[in-house]
Formats: sequence, C-alpha cells, structure tokens
Amino acid sequence: MDVTGPTLLDVLSRDVEAPPKQSLPDVWGAYRSERASGSTPFEAAVRVAATVDRLGFAFAVAYPAALEHMVTGVELPCALCVTEAKGNSPRAIETTLERSGDHYQLTGTKTFVTFGNLAEALLVVARAGAKPDGRPNLVVVQIPATRKGVELQELPTTPFVPEVPHTSVRLDGVEVLQGERLPGDGYLEYVKPFRTIEDVHVVGATVGYLVGLARRTRASATLIAELSADLVALDRLRDGPPLDPRVHIALHGVYQHVTRLIGSEDFARVLDRVPDDERDRWERDRALLRVASKAREARFERAMTEIG
Repeated sequence: MDVTGPTLLDVLSRDVEAPPKQSLPDVWGAYRSERASGSTPFEAAVRVAATVDRLGFAFAVAYPAALEHMVTGVELPCALCVTEAKGNSPRAIETTLERSGDHYQLTGTKTFVTFGNLAEALLVVARAGAKPDGRPNLVVVQIPATRKGVELQELPTTPFVPEVPHTSVRLDGVEVLQGERLPGDGYLEYVKPFRTIEDVHVVGATVGYLVGLARRTRASATLIAELSADLVALDRLRDGPPLDPRVHIALHGVYQHVTRLIGSEDFARVLDRVPDDERDRWERDRALLRVASKAREARFERAMTEIG
C-alpha cells in the first residue's frame, strides 16, 4: 500500500495488540504527536481516540481539536469560556470587555468551563458594548489562564466522563493586551459555529474510539465498515461552513446512523468481549452523546425548514 503520510483511515490498520491508553497525559501527548506529524485536528482526534479505553478520553482530544479547527494557532491546552449564570445566549453574557487607558479589562464570571483547570489559555466571550440594533456586541479574547485577576474554581465531577474536569472562572479586571482580541463577531464567528464544530469532532472521536474498540474485539467486518464510512462523512463535514443548514442535515444523518449502530446486535457482541471495567465505563459515559440533543434536533428542524 502506497502511503505518503498519516491519514484518517489509519485507524483501520492500528496494532490491535497494543494496550489502549489509560491516562490523560498519555492521551494529550499522543494528540500533540499526531498534530506534529501533519494530521489535521480532526484526524489527530480520531486517530488518538482509536487507541484509548474510554469515551472520556475520546472527548478529551475532540474538544481541543474543535478549538484548533475554529481558531487557527490557538494555544493548547485551551478552554472556551461562554456559559454564565443566565445561560449562554448573547443576552445572557454579562462579562464585559472595557477600555482602560491603553489596554482593555475583562470582568465577569463564567460558571461552567470544560477543561478550565487544565488550560494554559482561555478563550473568553465578553460583551463589548451594543450593536446599533441594541443587541450585545460579543467579542472573544485569548488570555493566559495564569494572568493576574483570573481565578479558577474546580467544580464537582459530572456523572459521566469524570475524567473531563470543569471549572468556574472569575475574571476580576483582567488585563487584555493588544492582539489578544480575536477578529470578527464573537457570536456569529465563534460561539454559534462552535456548536456544530464541536459536534463534528466529538462524534468523530467517538466513532474513532468505537472503531478501535471494534477492532480490539474482532468485531464484524460490517460494523467496522459502517463506522469507517461515518468517519469519512464527518471528515468531509468538518470543512463545510458550520452555519450551513445542509451541514446540519448531513450531521444529523450521521449522528442517527451512529446511534443505530451502537444499539445493534453487532455492537452488543462487542460489549460482551471487552473487560468489565471498560463496558461499565461505556454504559456510564454514553450519556455524553445525548448532551445538547434537543439543541441538535432544533438545528436539524430549522435546517430542513430553511432548505424547504
């Protein structure tokens, strides 16, 4: 086989005898190595996810991959800080970015930040005045997590994927320097698109994990082939405009197909062959795939209405 470099479908030729990765540092290290080898963020997330022993670690590479895909050159590890006490809609954002002399100051509180305590950089969504129609003018700034005025508070672990930590973030007059404000509209170019970008990468890494699991358990060729087809479809979707309704429709179709596969008899036989602890983690963590399911369904229905 003529191979010129790392490819997405290398997940089909991994060494199935190699023990799966069982620690977050190993997972992070593998992701960095994949990126250094020339893999795209999506490819790197999928390839690493195929080598882990739990869904939480698949998410742990999908999240930074989604951020890298959205923000070129973002410093990793990084966390996106959006959600506040009133939610994550534009009008719910009360964190402010205000001019103070020759720089800006960031003030506010983010109540739920994924990977916050592991991040070296924070992407913070803030309000910078209002638009002519009165709607909030949202911006995104990238600041070091260690900057003076940044206080992170670790939150209790979630009932599923407990390997993924969450924090609240308090910002008390944090200085924002020249060049740390990202270009463009914070909502239309970052917050809103990230919902789709994250879905593509999380589902992709999930399927990568499932391919690795299926190969380790010598699952049916049909199951592996169908999962591989989903990977190819998701890889195509990652380059589509994330606000395009056609992307939402196709993504919904892939998501529904993956859901059917993990409910199939073929996959039930896979679970019968894995160690008890890995099977228990899967049953606990599969709830991750239902997070924001109502929002995904609403995007799909709006997309269908838009295309007529």
